[in-house]
Amino acid sequence: MMVAYLVMVTLIILSIVFLFGFMVQRFGESSLREGDQNTESFALVRQTEIAQEEEAGRLTSSESRQLLLDVDVETSSIDKRKRKAFNNDVVFARWVLLGVTVVAVLGSFSLYQQIGFAKEVAFTQDLQTQSLTPQKVSDFLHYRSERYGRVEDWYYLATDFVNAEKYQEAVDAFEKALEKLPRNAENRVNLLVEYAQAIFYANGGKSSDKMLKVVEAILKVAPTQATALDLKGVAEFAQQNYLGALLAWQEAIRYSVRSPERLALLSAIGRARQLGRIDYQQVPPIITDQIAVKVEWDNSKHAFQQDDVLLVYAVVKGQKMPIAIQRVFPEDLGQPILLTNLDALMPTLTLADVNKVDLIVKLANVNDNDLTKGRIIGTKRDLLTNHKEIFVINVAL
Repeated sequence: MMVAYLVMVTLIILSIVFLFGFMVQRFGESSLREGDQNTESFALVRQTEIAQEEEAGRLTSSESRQLLLDVDVETSSIDKRKRKAFNNDVVFARWVLLGVTVVAVLGSFSLYQQIGFAKEVAFTQDLQTQSLTPQKVSDFLHYRSERYGRVEDWYYLATDFVNAEKYQEAVDAFEKALEKLPRNAENRVNLLVEYAQAIFYANGGKSSDKMLKVVEAILKVAPTQATALDLKGVAEFAQQNYLGALLAWQEAIRYSVRSPERLALLSAIGRARQLGRIDYQQVPPIITDQIAVKVEWDNSKHAFQQDDVLLVYAVVKGQKMPIAIQRVFPEDLGQPILLTNLDALMPTLTLADVNKVDLIVKLANVNDNDLTKGRIIGTKRDLLTNHKEIFVINVAL
């Protein structure tokens, strides 16, 4: 890249020098010709006047010859001064003008590079030609953050660092974003949550005082934030406060809506109960009834569209309204989907109130709030709740 830049600069300088030299030469020749013509006209007029004066008898022949010699000397002197002035006295000005021209052109080009338009144009071209690489994206995000310093630029850079598992760099970028974000911004809590997670991973997956301070700040304004409650449980567990960890994780599982998170929390709760010797009479479980299902999806036959989502729900035979329902996204299909007594739509009936249910899988649009919409692609009938088996449903499209 640097070699190409130097070659381009050299070519620009040579082109300017050549053009400047050509113009100076042409201008010089034109000026000399014009000067010669003016000098010749002056000499001719003066010689004519002397001849007329001699014919009129006002000049003698010797005086006329002397005046003609004076005209020749003066003409020669003027020619010498003009050539000397153009060829010597103006040389410095020429070089100054050439230098100013070169600096102006190269300075404009360098300024264009420094301002960043070239980088944005190059990024857009790579985006259009689908030739972007992760490194190019990271470099561009870093450039945008340093140049504009906007919240969204620092946030995108931070998430890019998280994806690249550069967690300490992500922490620094999140802090820059939080500095720019107003205290009362609606999305400040979400940003703090991701910031707390980055601190956790940057510390090797361990709790720290810094992380706990951020978590406490989140829970002051959003006491039901599931990820913050999860991290609070991690901090309590690290301090061997197993009861505090269990209570925090149970609150997290209450407000967590994704099955993978719930499964991880259930495992953590079990570990806290074991180490803290906390039985179910001391702290009753928040999830009392559940049913696990795994959806078998063949991507080779049907690929998820951008707005697709699966609705997995349990219904009692003879009823249409689900008593437990989960939205399932493509990335969650590899793990069991957990329907629990917390997922009830009707306050009067949950999984705790029935022994058998029918499981239904429906393909729907993520933007639809109406649960009656969508296409049923899989069912399983008369399944027992609280059964240890994971029920498998093969979808049919």
